[in-house]
Amino acid sequence: MSGGPELTDVEQPFLDQLASMGWKVITGSLDHPSVTGRESFREVLIRPDLEAALGRNNLRDGKPWLDDTRVSQAIGALERISHPRLMEANQEATALLLNGIPVEGLPDWDQGRAKTVHFIDWDNPENNTFTAISQFKVDCPGGQAKASIRPDITLFINGIPVGVVECKSPTASEAMAQAVDQLRRYHNARKAAGEVEENEGNERLFHTNQFLIATSYDEARVGTIGAGTEHYLEWKDTEPVPLEQLQAELGKELLSSQNKLIAGMLRPAHLLDIIRHFTVYQQVSGKTVKIVCRYQQFRAVQHAIERLRTGKTRAQDGEHDRRGGIVWHTQGSGKSLTMVFLVRKMRSMTELRRFKVVVITDRKDLERQLSATAVLTGETVRVGKSIGHVKKLLQAKGHGLVFAMIQTCVDRDLDSLSHEDEVGDLGLLNDDESILVMVDEAHRSHSSALHASLLQALPNCARIGFTGTPIIMGQKKRTHDIFGEFIDRYTIKESEADGSTVPILYEGRTAEGAVADGRDLDQLFEDLFSDKSGDELEAIKRKYATKGAILEAPKLIEAKARDMLRHYVEHILPNGLKAQVVAYSRRAAMRYQQALGAARDELVAEAEALDEGTRQLDDLALQSKPAKVRAAVRGWRTLGLLKRLEFAAIISGENNDPPEWREWTDSGKTEARIARFKKPLFHEDPQKADPLAFLCVKSMLLTGFDAPVEGVMYLDRPIREAELLQAIARVNRTGHGKTAGLVVDYYGVARHLKEALSAYSDEDVEGALQSLADEIPKLRDQHARVLGLFRVREVDPIRDIEAAIELLADERLRAEFAVKLKHFLATLDLVLPRPEALPFVNDAETLGELYTRARNRYREGLPQLGKAIGRKVQRLIDEHIISLGIDPAIPPIAITDAKFSDHVTRQVSPRAKASEMEHAIRSHIKKKLDEDPVHYQQLSERLEEILKRFGEDWEQLSLALKDFVAQVTEGRKRDSDVGLDPQLHAPFFDVLREERVKEKPVGAADKKWLADLTVDMVERIIRPEVRNVGFWKSASRQDELRGRLFIFLDDNEIVDFERADAVADRLLELAKANHSKLERD
Repeated sequence: MSGGPELTDVEQPFLDQLASMGWKVITGSLDHPSVTGRESFREVLIRPDLEAALGRNNLRDGKPWLDDTRVSQAIGALERISHPRLMEANQEATALLLNGIPVEGLPDWDQGRAKTVHFIDWDNPENNTFTAISQFKVDCPGGQAKASIRPDITLFINGIPVGVVECKSPTASEAMAQAVDQLRRYHNARKAAGEVEENEGNERLFHTNQFLIATSYDEARVGTIGAGTEHYLEWKDTEPVPLEQLQAELGKELLSSQNKLIAGMLRPAHLLDIIRHFTVYQQVSGKTVKIVCRYQQFRAVQHAIERLRTGKTRAQDGEHDRRGGIVWHTQGSGKSLTMVFLVRKMRSMTELRRFKVVVITDRKDLERQLSATAVLTGETVRVGKSIGHVKKLLQAKGHGLVFAMIQTCVDRDLDSLSHEDEVGDLGLLNDDESILVMVDEAHRSHSSALHASLLQALPNCARIGFTGTPIIMGQKKRTHDIFGEFIDRYTIKESEADGSTVPILYEGRTAEGAVADGRDLDQLFEDLFSDKSGDELEAIKRKYATKGAILEAPKLIEAKARDMLRHYVEHILPNGLKAQVVAYSRRAAMRYQQALGAARDELVAEAEALDEGTRQLDDLALQSKPAKVRAAVRGWRTLGLLKRLEFAAIISGENNDPPEWREWTDSGKTEARIARFKKPLFHEDPQKADPLAFLCVKSMLLTGFDAPVEGVMYLDRPIREAELLQAIARVNRTGHGKTAGLVVDYYGVARHLKEALSAYSDEDVEGALQSLADEIPKLRDQHARVLGLFRVREVDPIRDIEAAIELLADERLRAEFAVKLKHFLATLDLVLPRPEALPFVNDAETLGELYTRARNRYREGLPQLGKAIGRKVQRLIDEHIISLGIDPAIPPIAITDAKFSDHVTRQVSPRAKASEMEHAIRSHIKKKLDEDPVHYQQLSERLEEILKRFGEDWEQLSLALKDFVAQVTEGRKRDSDVGLDPQLHAPFFDVLREERVKEKPVGAADKKWLADLTVDMVERIIRPEVRNVGFWKSASRQDELRGRLFIFLDDNEIVDFERADAVADRLLELAKANHSKLERD
């Protein structure tokens, strides 16, 4: 980091706040590893701190007992981790931190049994050292483009690196994306994801890493190794420390995102708690991912623990047990993991570890998560196989982890449970007070009888109800009577604001709209059977007398399936998302599966029948065409994928089902199809993509189903209250560039949304489901905000693009423009291709052109618009700017390009010409700096002199920069004094001279002497080594060359002995940057 606002406004305040909480703060050295307690920059542990902590925290009768051998064994276990994948290495290292390592005991102590050595004292924060080091340099393994990495801040506990912080200027455009990208470079995540070909960092620094922080002060987000930008989230609470206390500590009322994250996560006691209890590894799509808790999960567990510790038991209260309550965390925000974290923390607390924990749920995935937690705590999850088995498990005295599926407890399939299902009298099973019953989805009415029976069986237990939906107002008293008052609330609105979930929009289409022009169901009914006689029609009406029968009618399902598929191809498929259909019955779900396949074949035929002119319509022209034509053209564009699209029914089975239903009720096939559905539609690796695009269900997958790739839900049955909120939450998961989930209503649920949600308080369901029509005013407002950035400065960005580009020379304005434009374009993508979006299309294209031209002009600071704006809008903008001769896939013209002069000439004004040349020169210098650092630094200083001299005299500045471009592109000339090769030897000579000047002047005689030594060093020492095949992939060969350079520098007394090591490193980096030149004969 070079300083400026990044240092003064972000990094230094970060370090200052850490220091105020008891952290030791050290400024790292780029030359001397001893400043950070290391012998070389290849080390990542601070051994003196770690050795001291091992002695201090591992005692026998209050005194240290570890000798040097055992200390070396413990440290060696951390240093020798050698998994080929970072995630597995991190998992092993984290297990060592949590559990310690066994070492040989002492003959006179506990019969010589092995003893566990602990790296960290988890229970007593004051027994550990917490150190923050700025600019912590770590050498990279050999063969990489960069010789070292230097994170802005590295966080250590007892000399073990557990966190890395990357700071960006508050004015930087896309600061979070830039910071996360840099963090990913540091631990080779971009290489692992196939984004780059070579490693870029040093994974050993991240073996023990627990979290990564990206911050620009006003925005600070935390993630884990391997995570992309979308998985970094803010930490918005400081619990269990009140916000008022933090305000007093910092002496200010307005707290930044960075302030809250530091206080909430990095207060020593909080940090130890998070690493120990709130970090898990999970399998997602066959890949291990690391998850650190979100702030609401941490807060809820703290509140639950406090309630369990201090609440009155039933005996103490005289009526109710006051140790429990309700945790309402909205769907998709990690409620299941909150349960896992609570159990983990209980198991490490002396007063709570004795509890028997009973989990009541209907989801097998929760059982798997808790089973993994049980392994960490040395216990086994006991799963009740039947009512009798559950009773036996509950009767057993002592602690344990019991898992009871609701289906097992009531001996019924969950889909068929009614409101008044009887569980039966379980009788008194266990009257211990040290029992906690955790009920998943505690609001459900069908479990009320189960609650009553459990209260009778376990009369003195504590009870915590977890729910992903708010409590119905009429049921709040009953629910509170069972569980107690709220422990923690995390609402729909809060989750969307945090980015934990995306907003859910609804669009009402109705059966009539799908099938005909305004016909109601009665008209539709008669039309469907128009070929029947009057008597036959009456008989059919009697047969289909119920609405349910009508909703299962094959012809009606075929018509709606056709409409669904066209809607999907036009609105959802372009962004690579998938769909779920909620049908009236299991039979209707299967009929939808068939009808969607037929609709696909029909659309394929229509697409192939299009004339060439219609096929070639661009997106703007297409917007004014009928929906049928739009769908056919979009189908043509993705014809290969459209032909492969698959559809599946996911339904539960019953004993009397027809044999042909087994295709869709077989549990093995169902699990395989769900796994396929969760894969993306598009992927660079075809093996990781899957064309299964629609799942058709009745009730399955409406709760607990987590598929971020699902972008739309088509509703075709009555649904309300808790089931409605649970169902629509299937589309609120983040990922795959999704900015909102969509619910398309064919039944009329959304038309009666107020009634459907009337059972809840307004506060509880605020933001639950918003009409797509509400996005139009939002689109209008966002459009005005983008234009307002320029118009307030008296520039119209639509009519005068060049003036707008000149305004964007201001870095802060560029950052603001990028954010506001992306918001506008993302909303436009949601609304397109609806007619209401058409008035904004032309301006969107022009603003996209402005963004692209500004990005080309200023070369950095504006990332590509990317998938965040949606593929529909991206295609519009790309088509527009390509038509203007600007290809967004081609980088800006370099000053060495033969066409650069013509490119500059075409600029509309002297100011534009000067700006284009200035930023092209800056880009060229930045790219070449590593190859010839001294020369290009001098060019950079010369550029600043020219800009300062001519100021805003654009004519003269343009002429001066034109001459300077010629000098820069001509390259350096052979020095007449020493005659060195300007490309091969001169860069090394300049580095040696620059380093020697730091100690003594370099006169004419010294200059010739130093030039001769440079040629000798390059030709005799460097070139023979780097020409060896595989040299840059061999760390030992590079170490050997580094050693020879050190000896050469010392023997010839070019620099002082103390600085020779750092100069040798610099020469090695220079050799790497000039590898191709050194290889030539």
